[in-house]
Formats: sequence, C-alpha cells, structure tokens
Amino acid sequence: MQRKYHILHIVGYIVILALFMLGTLFYRQSLLVVLLLLMFMIIPLSVFMTARTAERLTVRLVRPEGPFPVGKQIELKLILSNPSIFPMLNCRLNFSLGNSLYESFTNELTIAAEAKKDTGIMLPLDTSQAGLIRIRFSTLSVTDFLHVCTFTLPFKDYAEIPVLPEERELPLLRLSKAVVETEDSVQSGEGELTTDLKQIREYRVGDRLRDIHWKQSAKAEEILVKEYERSKELYYLILPEMERDFFKDDLENIYALGKYLIRQKETFRVALTDPDNGSVEICVVTAEEELLTVLYKIYSMYGSLKSGEVSKTYDWFEKQYPDMYGVIRIRKGVIVTPITIEQY
Repeated sequence: MQRKYHILHIVGYIVILALFMLGTLFYRQSLLVVLLLLMFMIIPLSVFMTARTAERLTVRLVRPEGPFPVGKQIELKLILSNPSIFPMLNCRLNFSLGNSLYESFTNELTIAAEAKKDTGIMLPLDTSQAGLIRIRFSTLSVTDFLHVCTFTLPFKDYAEIPVLPEERELPLLRLSKAVVETEDSVQSGEGELTTDLKQIREYRVGDRLRDIHWKQSAKAEEILVKEYERSKELYYLILPEMERDFFKDDLENIYALGKYLIRQKETFRVALTDPDNGSVEICVVTAEEELLTVLYKIYSMYGSLKSGEVSKTYDWFEKQYPDMYGVIRIRKGVIVTPITIEQY
C-alpha cells in the first residue's frame, strides 16, 4: 500500500495550529489548550484509522452477461465492502474504459464506503458502437477525513463486454460456392486432384466412373472403386477487408451474412488476417455461437488499424488461391461480387 501526503493541507493545518497556539499563549484560556491538544491528536489519528481501514476494503466486480446489441443499456456493478466501523468517505477507483475498435480513456469513480456495509454502484457503459467494451481497473485510492494523506491500493480487475452489430436486413441472396482442394490434397503428375486413399470397396450406386479401380476389378472379377480420405470441398469463404472508416457497415454485413448462411444451414469460413504479424486464421462457422466468436476475434484483432489502413486479407487470398471463385468479399461497407444479389 502506497501513501502520499498532501503538502498544502499539512501546511494549512500547521498554520491553524500555530494561530491557536498564539491565541492560547495570549489569552491563557484552558478551553483553547484542550482544543489545541485535540487538534494535535486528530491529524495522526485520522491518518492511522484511514490506513487501518483501507487495508480491509475489498472491491468486487459483477460482470453483466452478454452479448448485447448496439444501443442496449448496460451497467457494470461494483460492490465496495467495508467491514470496519469507520466510514471512508473519499474512495476513488481508477480505471481505463473504451471500445476495442475505437478510443479509450482513463477515468476515476468516487465511492463512499459506509461502515459495516457493502456499497453498490452502477457504472453505465456506452453501447452506441459495436465492439468489445474493455474496462480495466488499476488502483483504489482512499483519502483520510482531513485530506492529509492518500493511500493507494492495487486493484487489478477487468471486464470485456461484447456489443453486437445492429441487425441489418439483407435482400435475398444467390451465392456461388467456392470449389477448392483441402490443405492435405496434392496435385498428381497429370495435373488431376489426388488425395490419400482410404480403402478399395465394392461399387455402389452413385459412385463415379473415374473412381473405379480397373486393375483390382479385373482381378476380383467385380467392380471395385477407390474411396478417398479427403476430397474436394464446396463451401462459402467470407473475406472481410476491415477498414477503420467502415467498421460499422462491415460488421453489420458480416453479422447479417453469417446469420443468413446459418439459417440456410450452410457451413462457411471466415478468413481473418492479423494486422500485426500478417498471419491468417480460417474460422469455420456452423452455428451462431461460432459466428459470435468470429466477431469477438475481429473486435480484438483490428482495433490497431488506423484511418485509411486496410487489413491484408484479400492480398493473402489472391496469392494463395488465385483461381478460386464464389468468394464473398466484404469491403468499404459493401458485400462485393462474385455473389449475386437479387431483389424481389
């Protein structure tokens, strides 16, 4: 526990004591003598009792359950517990508060700790913008009654509260899926897609002729086909090109498009490029919980982007899969072709 003495207040009390002492010597009144003694005693007593009480103070943070949509009122609850019989009227919590995609600032919250009581206080949070609200507490400062000394205790706690984008109505979509090989697939010498062979089995209705194993079929005198461990895959790939000036529209498009595909029972992927190290993460989404996880990653990843900067997701995509088609590109607040948007 650190302590800081307020020199101006101390000097002021010294001046007052000196005046009382002169008055006592001049008037020779016993009441003034008693009052002077009390004034000498009350200053160290105030500092001592504040120090003892401050050590026993505890703060508890009650986190609201989220996520929350944009515009919904959120209040963070703090409970300051004072088990002592002495109230502490000058308690301050120092914290930083902000949205991971936007600005943050430092502030302090003043609380009066009543004796033998838990004091609750509600801290309203700004939910006007989608993103991850981050609040981090650093210290609890307690000042004695006479403002002679302030005691600072560490209070390390934080809360992260996700705020979802506003739900945007999309027109009916006709989407083209991407056809790509999986990461484990390789190219054969003839340029055809080959994969690890899982087994050779009997022919079933619907098997492709190209998968028939003719040599084994001739030996076994029955039609046998090759079954592969992995094969080509059809899926949607969303490429968000995040830009600070278009965060609001881009997030609403990602959220709306993701919910639309989930309602259509479609599995899709979202490619996210870390602006700090350039690494790419492919997130598979099959349900709304996974879509929310993607949004939280976007909230955490792209807060460092400055105005005019764009994430390099599409640059990575063009180098990695130059011939892929059917990719859903989101940039500058717009869902970009090759998907087709049809109005009805």
